[in-house]
Amino acid sequence: MEQMEKTIEASIRELCQGENFAVLATQGEGQPYTSLIGFVVTPDLKYVAFATPKQTRKYFLLEANKRVAFMVDNRANQPGSINYISAVTITGNARFLTEKEEEDHWGEMLIAKHPYLKDFVKSSATALVVVEVFRYFYVRRFQEVAEWVPQ
Repeated sequence: MEQMEKTIEASIRELCQGENFAVLATQGEGQPYTSLIGFVVTPDLKYVAFATPKQTRKYFLLEANKRVAFMVDNRANQPGSINYISAVTITGNARFLTEKEEEDHWGEMLIAKHPYLKDFVKSSATALVVVEVFRYFYVRRFQEVAEWVPQ
């Protein structure tokens, strides 16, 4: 089982570090809502960060409910068969960054992965969000599902 855990962890890391975009799921007014985001994950897989404009539905939904989920997948790299696609659903709690030192740290991580977002990330109209990850649900070969919790 320990070897399987390492394999799942390595697969999750490779997928999250290799893909630039995720679908963020939030909820409000009794309805789920999804948004496409550029994201970065920490090497230990305990945190995910992204940026959002402050005047958006996504921002207001996050203010009201910190519980989120992300979906990251590699379908664009696997044309021709669903059996080769891997995906991960990440669940956790989001928080807006308010301290300059934290904003600088996470902003630089985002910019390192997404250099084209530099002006957006540094804008005063943008909020930086960090999600503490609760768990990952990793799916491969269409029906193999594994749950993994960062330690």
